[in-house]
Parts: sequence; C-alpha cells; structure tokens
Amino acid sequence: MVEIKSEKPAEKAEPETKTEAEKKPTSKDKEAESKTDEADKALAEQSLAQRLQALDVRERLAQLMLVTLEGKPGPNATDREFLLRYAPGGVIIPSVLYPITACDYITKLRSMPLEAMTGIPMLIGTNLYSLPRPAADELPTTFVPMPSLLALAAANDPDITQRVSVFAANHLKAMGFNFHLGPSLTFAPTLPEIKGSLDCLGSDPHFVADSGCAILKTFEDNGILGLPMGFPGGALNKKGQGPAVLLTPAALLEEEDLLPFKRAIDQGTSIIHVGNILTPTLSKDDLPASMSPAVMRDLLREKLGFKGVIVAGPMDAQELALNYDPSVAAEKALAAGADMLLWNQAGRRVMRAVDQIAAGIAERRVPQERVDAALERGMRLKEEKELAGRPMPVPKEAEALSRMRDLPKEVYEIERRSIALVQNRGDILPLNKTKSMPVGITGVVGVEPLKEALTKYLKHISSHEIATAKHGGEIYDFEIDRITKRIAGLRTMVLILTPDIRVSTQARLINAIQARGVVVVAVLVGYPDTLPKISGAEAIVLSYCRPHQMDLSMKAVADVLVGQAPIGVSPYLAEIKTTVGKAESYSVLDVVRAPSGMLPVTIEPPYIAGLSVPYDPTFSLTKTLWEFGDGTKSKEIRAEHAFKAAGRYPITLTVEDKKDHSTTRTFYAVVE
Repeated sequence: MVEIKSEKPAEKAEPETKTEAEKKPTSKDKEAESKTDEADKALAEQSLAQRLQALDVRERLAQLMLVTLEGKPGPNATDREFLLRYAPGGVIIPSVLYPITACDYITKLRSMPLEAMTGIPMLIGTNLYSLPRPAADELPTTFVPMPSLLALAAANDPDITQRVSVFAANHLKAMGFNFHLGPSLTFAPTLPEIKGSLDCLGSDPHFVADSGCAILKTFEDNGILGLPMGFPGGALNKKGQGPAVLLTPAALLEEEDLLPFKRAIDQGTSIIHVGNILTPTLSKDDLPASMSPAVMRDLLREKLGFKGVIVAGPMDAQELALNYDPSVAAEKALAAGADMLLWNQAGRRVMRAVDQIAAGIAERRVPQERVDAALERGMRLKEEKELAGRPMPVPKEAEALSRMRDLPKEVYEIERRSIALVQNRGDILPLNKTKSMPVGITGVVGVEPLKEALTKYLKHISSHEIATAKHGGEIYDFEIDRITKRIAGLRTMVLILTPDIRVSTQARLINAIQARGVVVVAVLVGYPDTLPKISGAEAIVLSYCRPHQMDLSMKAVADVLVGQAPIGVSPYLAEIKTTVGKAESYSVLDVVRAPSGMLPVTIEPPYIAGLSVPYDPTFSLTKTLWEFGDGTKSKEIRAEHAFKAAGRYPITLTVEDKKDHSTTRTFYAVVE
C-alpha cells in the first residue's frame, strides 16, 4: 500500500567540497566502503516491489510518470531539478545529433540517484524516426537515415520490414535505450484536408497488424521494449489544435482500427499507449480515450484482455489543455485505468500532477487500490524485461553507428523498394536519351542530390533550386517567371515537390512549365496528401522520406526515373489449379511490376491505397528463375510446365534487377 504523507520530501543539501587530504582513503572509509558493498548486495536481492516500499509517497507516485526531457546534449537545469526531486518511472529523449551523444546522455541518466541508489531502473526511450532531427542552425546528424514507416508500407515486403526492424533495434541497443516509442498502430487519416504522417503504416488493417507485430517482436527479441502507439485508433484524424477523433462505426472496429492492437496483445505485448482521442462511436462519456474508463477499463482490459501497462497521454498536450488542467487530467487518467502518464515535458507541471494525485488519494478521489495496481504493473514490467542491472552503454559501440559503411547501402536498397509511380500519362517514364533529353531539375529540396544521381545515367542536366520557398512557404511569382524563362530547349522538367510548400503555388509552377511545351515529371516527397492538386503533371513519383534525409532517397528516385527500378512480385490471389500432364504457361510479366512501390494510403479517387502504375519491367529485369517444386527449373520469362503427378506443389519465382537485387515469391499449384 502507498502510505500518504502530507509533507514534501526534504531537499537534499549540497555536499561540501573536500580538501585533497580529506580525499585520501582512511580505515573508516574502507569500513564504510565494505558496508556499502554489503548494502548493494542486499539491495540486489530485493525485488523491485520491495525497493519501491523504501520510497516516500511522492517518489512512488513519480514512478507512474513517463516524461520527455528538454535538454539536447544532456538533461538541462529543469530536467535535473525534476529528476532529482521526482525521479520518474521513465524518460524520453526526443532528439540528439549523434549516436555517441545519446550514449553519454543515457549514462548520465542512469548515474542519477534513483537507479544508482535504489536499483529501480527507468524506462529510457525515444522515437528513432524523430531522434536525429537537427534544427536549421545545427550541424548535420551522423545518424544513418531511417526509412519511414510509410516507406515500409509502400514497399509491402515482410523481408524489408524485418530488415528495418533489426536495423532499428541494433541502433537503439548500442546507444543504451531500453524502449522505443512506437510503432504507431493507428491508420492514415480518413478525414479530408488533414495532413498525414510518415510515422504510420498506411491504411490496410492487415498490413498494419502484420508489420506492426513483426516490428514489436523483432524489438523484443533484441532486448528493446516496443510501445504500440495510438489506441484505440483514429489518432491522425486531427485538425489544428483540437483532439483527434475515431470515426469508425463500432460494428467495424474489431476488423479495422482495433485489429493491429488485438494482434499485438495476442502476441504478448506488455505495454500499450492510449492517446487523447475522442471516441464517439465507442462511448458516450465525451472524454478523451486517455481519461475514459470505457476505453481503458471496459474495452482494453476486459474485452481485449490486456494485462500489461497502459500509458495514457500526453497529459500536457494542447488538445487536453483546452478543457483540463494537466494535473486534473493526470488524476482523472489514473483513476480511469492508466498505469503510466505520458508528458511532453518534465518540470513543474509533472511535479504539480504528483502532488494532485497524492491529494486525490488522501481525499478518496483516486482509489488507493488503483494506484497500487498501476505501481505493481510497472514494477512487474521492469522485472520481466530485466531492466535492473543492465550494463551501461559502451561509447565505442555508439560511435561505430556513425561509421557503418554497409548501412547506407542497405537503407538505399530499402528506399528503392518503396518508391512508387502513380501516374505516367503517355509513357513519359522511364526517361531516356532519345525521347526525354534535354532534362532539367527544379524544386525546393533535393535538387542537387537528384542531379548528381541522374547525371550518372543522363548527361548535361540543368538545375535550379527554389531557395526562397524554404523561407516563405510558397513558390513566388518571380521564381516561376525565372524558371520558365530558363527552360527554353528542354523537353522534360523533373519538379521536386513537398507538402510543406503551399500546393497551389506548386500547381501553378506545373502549369507554367507545361505552357512552354515542356513535360513535367513531379517527384512528391513526404506524405502524399497533396496528390490530387498536382495531378496535372504527366508523371508522378512518390518518395516517402523526410526533407532532411534526401540524399539516399533521391538516388533511389533516379533509378526509378531511368528504368532501373527494383522489381516487385505480386502474389497470386488463389492457388493455381491444373491437372496431371497438362502444360501450363507461367509468365513473369503476369506477376512482376517495376517500380515495386505503391501508394499505401487512400487520398481520394483515383489515388487510393494499393495504386501502382508500372512501366515495362523488362527495362529492369536481368535474370529469371522458376522452380516448380518437382525438381524442374526454367530461366525463361514465359515458361511452359506440366506436372507428372497429383499433389500440391510450391512454385518459386526469383527475379533479379539491374542493381543485382533479387526478389523471391512462392505460389502454390494444386495438381489433380
């Protein structure tokens, strides 16, 4: 039981500075050191629950807090004050520039009093997709760029998902993190005019469930606790400062928004995040999910059978602040079923929330047993994941992450698999020396990386970066005039677009270029919500990368533009039916596509999830191998084969592209 005390813990006095003579070890020092070793041994034999009982009430309640630190190279003054007075159950490091910085940061955190003196470990996490996010005035990061979750959805390949998950888990482990804020299991937004996120796995419930669970399992197998984000769904249906809204009818929830979370629970996930989402189709209490007993207790606990830790919030988010004081929101969330409370900042807001909850327990607004259950779940999670006593991060391992030469090649290959062609009027792509030259490139971002990559295939490419748009948020008329005056003689203009720039001005630039008789190939970078408004371009290529991670993505885009795209193999929708002795024709061209990426979200018709407009795959195809499961093989693009005996046979197709990357898919034939 948590014993309530009215007074705050006494502030610790600053230690006095010792002289050099006083620093020399004495017999008393050695005796004290021996007693310390004995105390450490006794502490190690205690359970985390026993260690928890040694703390006062506010220190225990602080164990329910998961806070985001503000300092970048390390905890700042506000962070340190909070960590020393109210050491939380977990912290999030939002961004750093270098892997070694994260390693040093975590070493400092784990050396602070709570873990060092009590042996109670903190959850120390981040979102690896946003961790290396430099500000405009900072030096470039040395992190290898992570392919976005939306890129994984566009590639739609279990092998790609597995490779990225291992890559991410190894990075987190080397830096010293023990948990990851994600993956998000909420779908792309369904409301119009809403800006989507690259940190989602698309619109297909089964793909989100399969890929999300694969990522969580890979993290778990590598010692990283994954926190599935966004229960019960609808987290991206958010306009402006208001809350997100889950609009899926209750009858469809189990097969749609709840499916990925249910699969994660069945797989054994031990922690789930509940967002500040309004759920009118689930409950009539008009409360956000993070404060709703109907969502956390009735749905998540009772109906879905989740027994792990529920993380609710953020409690200091803007959408909650419109109606609730953060301390009141925190108290209500805990009373409604949350076990840990997520915060966007550390500091006095969280301190006040701890005091509010302590008062709520004393005044019986927050049931004592509710707090005890939350603390018990948190301690059990840390024990089951063996967080106590984990070795400190090794600086050499973190430094090595910036020098791993094979990783950029791996990321480049993954980016190639995700690039999608969704419009190709008049077969403008692939570009070639006969019909496309001369070629120019313009845009707000990525112009030089794309020019460098394309020059390896097509010589004498002109370029112009629209620098003013980065600051003004739109392409000004004088820039449009400047570009159109310079394009005389060009046949094709590759225009790199981004949703961050006012789309109406980008559409105007497309029209102005076409008015000069030049064909436009639009390369849309980021979340593709502006697709319908740039549909005037003859060809549209999608890259799901962030603007500060352009180099490898533009290299992958160049491959697609010139016909050196990777090859995807589509599955047969049903087993192949045939009879003994009957010769059947098996054509590579029936099942392969290039480029291999697709549109993973629905924007509006005709731009719906699953859209892919392939060009002739023979531009990219170099090798073919059919294996028919009966010992027979063929290297022909169109193979003839008759089975000699009845049975069910695996037919395996392996294709290789011009970059020596192979793709394999197995089909099945039932022979009667």
